[in-house]
Amino acid sequence: MIISNKKAFVTIEILVAMVIGFLAIIMLTTSIKSLQKVSIQQELYQDLYISVLSIKNIIKAKECMNNPTLNGDINGFKYSIRCREIKAQKNYIDSINPITFQEDGGNKGIFMIYLFRVDINIQKNGLDKSYSFYQSEQKRLISEEKLRNMMLGIFK
Repeated sequence: MIISNKKAFVTIEILVAMVIGFLAIIMLTTSIKSLQKVSIQQELYQDLYISVLSIKNIIKAKECMNNPTLNGDINGFKYSIRCREIKAQKNYIDSINPITFQEDGGNKGIFMIYLFRVDINIQKNGLDKSYSFYQSEQKRLISEEKLRNMMLGIFK
């Protein structure tokens, strides 16, 4: 009678140990899967960050005023860029009239300054992100030669 009780107790101990072992294996596999998923997302966001910085450089090189919309692929991401002009005005000149000593300055310079809002939409494998930033650009209105001639009093 004592021997059969010990056998039953040992059998129960083995079953409990197996259940604990299976639970540990299940928890370990789910943890590994979660870790792999986080690692994949981290790589995706790292690639996304690098790609957005590269796209910003593309925008600076191509200029918004010449290319208000751009589309393309970079690092496996599809992107679209839209530049919208927010404001444009001449650069500010600070000057005083030598006769009246009144401030004679204002936005009368030889450069046109443009402010653009740049919207970037980037997509890859179901990931769809949008970013916005502001960029300023300038355009010379008068050539250096013409400006030099004007300063020397040569009008052709």
